[in-house]
Amino acid sequence: MNWQRARTDEQKEQRVAAILEATARLYAASSFEKITLAAIAREANFTRSNLYKYFRSKEEIFFEFLKHDVRLWRRDLVGHYADIASCSVDTFADIWVKVLMRHQRLLRLVSVLYAHLEKKASRESLIGFKKMANYEFSQVSDLLSGLFPGLTREQALTFLQQQLAASIGLYTMTDLSTTQQRVLEMPEFQHFQLDFADSFRLAVTCLLKGLLGL
Repeated sequence: MNWQRARTDEQKEQRVAAILEATARLYAASSFEKITLAAIAREANFTRSNLYKYFRSKEEIFFEFLKHDVRLWRRDLVGHYADIASCSVDTFADIWVKVLMRHQRLLRLVSVLYAHLEKKASRESLIGFKKMANYEFSQVSDLLSGLFPGLTREQALTFLQQQLAASIGLYTMTDLSTTQQRVLEMPEFQHFQLDFADSFRLAVTCLLKGLLGL
């Protein structure tokens, strides 16, 4: 489809949706680092000049994915804990990891958030993303405080920040190239192998128990 100039809000929304869909297709088959605005424009059948009318950088496009995926994750999380008045730390960690594993694109996006997305983002884009993150973290903090009355709001926010750091580190350590995988299969290096879900569950459990003083 060769896009004509958008003249209505509905047409502009269609153009934005087409760009996001094209980028999503590219990201499903490639890495953030390898995707360029030129490639996105080709995939969406846009010229680069037309693409710039809607997004000024690929970081802006990926921030839209992040905002969308964080909201989905939070809603999924709240839904899984909705019927639980209280639970053990181990049960909480099992659910927390189970929900996160359902959102693989979010895991991929978060793994490049600080090293790539935020470093190259415009001030306006970064502020918009941080405002969204503030709101979503606040919602999850309320959920945590309800499940664990001994957890203060500040401790809940600490948990969210630290589990985020753990997820980023563990994801980069377990999202391996073919060469990395083959090297780690060698007997002398097998102790370096990690399973993301198991390692992240341990990190969540230890972190929460530490904050609760258990």
